[in-house]
Amino acid sequence: MSLSNRNVRVMAVALLASVLPLAAFAQARPPLSAADVADIVTLEKIEDRRNYDTAALQRIATAPHPELRRRAVLAIARLYDWRGRDLLKSMRAETDTAVLATVVWATGQLVDTSAVEWIDSLLRDENTPTGVATEAAGAFGKIRTSDTRLRLALYLNDAVPGPKSAPAVAEALLSIGRHRDRGDITSIARWAASPDDELRWRAAWALFRPRDPLAIPELLQLSKDPSPEVRFWAVRGLTGPRADSSGVGAAVAQQAIMEALGSDDRRVQVEAVRALGSHADGVSLVQLILLLEAEDPWIATMAAEAIGSRGDNARAAIAQLGQATGADHPAWVRAAALTALADVWLSAAQQPAIAMAKDTSLTVRTSAVGVLARLKVGGRAGLAALRNDADRAVRTAAHAAWIALADTIENPVVRRAARKAAFASRDVAVRAGAARSMADWAEPSDIPMLLDAFAVALKDSAVIAQDAVIEALAEIESRGGTAAAALFAKYPTAPSDIVYNAAGRAFGPKTLAAWGRGRPVRSRRTDADYQRIVEALIVPAYNGAPAPTLRWTTTRGDLDTELNTLDTPLASDYLMQLTAKGAMQRIRFDRVVPNFVAQQREVLIDEPLQRDEVSRGRLLRGNLSWGTNIGNAPRFPGQRGPGAAYDTGPAVYTFGVTPQPHNEGDFAALGRIIKGMDVVEKLELGDYLKSVRLLKPSEK
Repeated sequence: MSLSNRNVRVMAVALLASVLPLAAFAQARPPLSAADVADIVTLEKIEDRRNYDTAALQRIATAPHPELRRRAVLAIARLYDWRGRDLLKSMRAETDTAVLATVVWATGQLVDTSAVEWIDSLLRDENTPTGVATEAAGAFGKIRTSDTRLRLALYLNDAVPGPKSAPAVAEALLSIGRHRDRGDITSIARWAASPDDELRWRAAWALFRPRDPLAIPELLQLSKDPSPEVRFWAVRGLTGPRADSSGVGAAVAQQAIMEALGSDDRRVQVEAVRALGSHADGVSLVQLILLLEAEDPWIATMAAEAIGSRGDNARAAIAQLGQATGADHPAWVRAAALTALADVWLSAAQQPAIAMAKDTSLTVRTSAVGVLARLKVGGRAGLAALRNDADRAVRTAAHAAWIALADTIENPVVRRAARKAAFASRDVAVRAGAARSMADWAEPSDIPMLLDAFAVALKDSAVIAQDAVIEALAEIESRGGTAAAALFAKYPTAPSDIVYNAAGRAFGPKTLAAWGRGRPVRSRRTDADYQRIVEALIVPAYNGAPAPTLRWTTTRGDLDTELNTLDTPLASDYLMQLTAKGAMQRIRFDRVVPNFVAQQREVLIDEPLQRDEVSRGRLLRGNLSWGTNIGNAPRFPGQRGPGAAYDTGPAVYTFGVTPQPHNEGDFAALGRIIKGMDVVEKLELGDYLKSVRLLKPSEK
């Protein structure tokens, strides 16, 4: 399976072209007329209000202009309505390649198992256009059955290496890795020897993702690959339990991990630390203890987390973890060390946590309140200080733990009196804490008190108390109570779209039965707004105009992102409007995962809703997305709840450090980082976004 260097370059170009936004090829497309623009306005309104308008969709899906047909297909996929399957089926004879590829992609989004044979025929036919074949491979990563996994394996086994097949092979490798069930890996391992880095890293990901011990020998080989993109995925898969089960043995995997720790690539080092945490021997623990003092916060925080994951088997690290909580260490490392110390030996974390409750760093105080809550009465002194914390999230957690101290007195009257008093507070954090603190034990008799608290929470500008009450009601429901019926009886219709979505995640099908599909969605956008969005964002992008560029100024420096206004116009406009209002200022990075993501806290404004606009855009390194998905409900595994293709709350913008194949189809590829990726990799938990501004053409 050898290819010349020229063919490898051609393969890379073909792979890029298969997923580029259509605006890159605008010069070859027909112009949009005024009538076409009007139809796009109709589609945007349908999408924004989540209103499945059969007549309009059918009409536009058969329009003469290919861009109208493509956008109709995008809308069908995003509406996530089963009626869309039949409309997509009627478009399988589409002659425009870009439209047909979008039809295939949308069929996967709607998880149409009846389309498997058709999709497979496209994947296997060597005459299928590259973009269409690529989407066929991707669809089998969303329609996850034993049959589609087998079809992917057969394709990967039979595909002839070359520039034409590379994009589809690349997507097939990611799709087979998304399947949770294990199967024969020889078809994946075949591509681990490809001369193309893009195929090898995908093969490494596909081998590591199912956690199959049989993949360990292949991953060991790939851990020595010349490409760091390949190595870090391979090293991540060298976990202790799977190495032990593989027949290779944990010692061999551990040796490869130790070699990876000496890599000159930071990502490889981080994954080596992450993998080392899964090895239970003393040598690994000693190495992790030494890494607590690493200068790189990615390495030090991962070492702390890895130690903490061992629980009391890591008691030898107690002293060093205690030292790492000291003020001479970075805040992120201190927070991680404190949490790990509590995981290893809770009582040893008491004094550090009480002291850290008064720290000036929010990152440190956030870790402290979590540990103090676990200490219960032992954390009382620290919780007392944090009850008045300036940060609402910390204050909520502190009040939840403080109120729960009443539970140490085994008197139900006392515990309920504590909650009743807290629910009378004007501070939303206190009320949210009260609801959160009773979720584990609340009974049907508590439903009236919770519903009264919910009525008050509906008047809040923040939604934390609403969410906390609904979660408490959901816990009662899960224990056989009648909380859902009581909520729906008091509120025959959803009080807001946010409440509908929260109830959908909490009660699943019962929300559908009581409140229906919750569509059309209420929107503050007017017809003039839709017209403006189409004319200012979609039409210029279609005609090949440069994408809007935003400059994000952080505490670590500046970075620039281009927005995908052609396929995510509503979300792009939303972000640009936030920027114009000055809302994108002083926002904390609340979630930073080494070699994964840097995610901001939600943007709090009057209308905290962002639209899901999943598209064919891939979640690659440097992706700008936002932290929600199309409605998967944790309480209902494998089901997309009533919130599917629905607003899911405040905008939470996320920078992707690595590709995220496991999230394909669930997150919107809003844009990409074009400058400043090094800044993203410097971000630490607790850093801030200072401001965002739209660059002028002369500044780009």
